[in-house]
Amino acid sequence: MSRRPSPSSPKSTPSPRNWSPGFPARGERMRIPRPPDSEIGINMTPIIDMVFLLLIFFLVATKFADIERDVRVRPPSSRHARPIAAVPQELVINITREGRTLVAGRELNAAELEGLIAAAVAENPRQAVVVRGDKLAVLQYAVNVLDVCEKRGVERTFLTTSKAGEK
Repeated sequence: MSRRPSPSSPKSTPSPRNWSPGFPARGERMRIPRPPDSEIGINMTPIIDMVFLLLIFFLVATKFADIERDVRVRPPSSRHARPIAAVPQELVINITREGRTLVAGRELNAAELEGLIAAAVAENPRQAVVVRGDKLAVLQYAVNVLDVCEKRGVERTFLTTSKAGEK
């Protein structure tokens, strides 16, 4: 049984004949073969991933203030109208031309509306109610909603108008 010489012994040093062709000789650079048609470019995958993640983040984080505003309701115009602040304490009640009452896209009858307002005031005594009536609706529909607000103790009620000249 023959023993291998230890790495520190002088016999373990390979001679130039023992070098394999894949290794460069001492002092030479190692050449990496590349296919002739390969191009060096920028990898766009991480950048695209980051853009998509930012897009999803902003879509999820954005608060859509117009969710409660029914597009079928066109408020009357006023010269001094101000936009509604997107405050979560506001309960927006839409009144259509036909007198239907809509809250968050759901149609409510008088009893359901009164229950909703009572529950909102019980949860938040400083509950604000914004009434958005169509400009062609009979004023009595808005007065009925304001009466329910008064009956249930809503201290802050607002009627919405649009700026003059807007549709």
